[in-house]
Amino acid sequence: MDNLNERAFWKAFIKGNDRAFENIYKLYADRLFAFGMKYHADRDVIKDCLHDLFVNLFHYRSKLNPDVNPLSYLFTSLRNNVLARLRKDNRSQALLERIDYPFDLEWSPETVWIKKEEDRQLVVKLQQLIKRLPARQREVIYLKFNEELSYEEIASILDISIASCRTLIYRAIKQLREHVEDIPLVQVFCLLLSNVRY
Repeated sequence: MDNLNERAFWKAFIKGNDRAFENIYKLYADRLFAFGMKYHADRDVIKDCLHDLFVNLFHYRSKLNPDVNPLSYLFTSLRNNVLARLRKDNRSQALLERIDYPFDLEWSPETVWIKKEEDRQLVVKLQQLIKRLPARQREVIYLKFNEELSYEEIASILDISIASCRTLIYRAIKQLREHVEDIPLVQVFCLLLSNVRY
C-alpha cells in the first residue's frame, strides 16, 4: 500500500472512521511487533505495549495530528511505550540514560534462509559485527535497511536531528565496512534483510 493511502486511513481514523482504524491496525501491527521485539525479548511485554498503543490511539484520536506520518508516529509511540516499560521494570533511570540501552538486532540461523554457503558465512559474519555496534547504530540500521524509512522518519522516531541520524548511519556502515572488505555493503544488507523471516 502506498504512503498516500496510509495517510488517508490515518485522517479518516482521526475523523472517527472505525474501519480506517482496523486498516491501520492490519497495516502496522506486525511491523510494530517486530520492531518492539528488538527492545525486549518477552513477547507478552511487547504485546502489552502494542495493545496499550492502539487503545490510547483509539481513545485520544481526536487529539492526534492528521498531518503526521502514521508509521513514524506509531514507531515512536511504541518505542516510548517499551522504554517506559523497561524503565518501570528496572526501577532505574541509569539503563535508559546511557546510549547503550537495549536494541537487539540479531537474526537466528532458523530465521535466515540462504541458499549459498558463501552467503551464509557472510551473513553470520555481518551478524557478529552488528552485535558489536552501539544500540543507537543498531536501531538506525534496522530502521533504514529493514523498514526502509527515510532519514527524516528515523530522526523523528529516535528524537534526534536528521544530521545526527545521517551520522549514526554513516558511522555504523563505516565500522561494518572496515571488517567486510571487497563486498558492497548494500549488497550485504540486502542479502541479510531479504532473507529475514518474522
